[in-house]
Amino acid sequence: MKNCILLVGFITIFSFACHQSHTPAKEEAVVDTPAVAPVADTTPVIVEDSTVMVVADTIVIDTAKLIGKWLQPVTGMDNEWQGMELRKNRKAIAINMYSLVYEKWALQHDTLLLWNHAEGVKSSDSTRTVDTAIIRELTDTSLVLFPVKAAEGYLEKYRKETGGKKVKSRK
Repeated sequence: MKNCILLVGFITIFSFACHQSHTPAKEEAVVDTPAVAPVADTTPVIVEDSTVMVVADTIVIDTAKLIGKWLQPVTGMDNEWQGMELRKNRKAIAINMYSLVYEKWALQHDTLLLWNHAEGVKSSDSTRTVDTAIIRELTDTSLVLFPVKAAEGYLEKYRKETGGKKVKSRK
């Protein structure tokens, strides 16, 4: 009888030792969110909701600083420059971009709008488009744009042409 009790006790202890404990090693914060995504090992991971905050527009762009020729080096061509000229009358001109024709420009808060169309390109869609870019930086000599259709982190950097000479700095 003692042997049976010892055997049952041994089997019970052995079976508990073989099973993994289902209690978490440390307590995790519970987040009330519907976004739960399983990972490859099917362990659920809690993803917190991202919150979008709407803040009143506090960015003020000096339109007068935008007037002028804005140039950037052509990729792969050290001595070639391309860009745009923004005029006071809201007319825009493409510089060294032969198939692109800028028509006009506008500024809405921190967003630069450039109306354009392609010329000399055979396309079934020859409609006019509006390039939209957020102004990330604007000084007397530098313009940094984030095109809204670009990948996050992509920026276009321009230098202002001063005194009839193209800016030499490529930084």
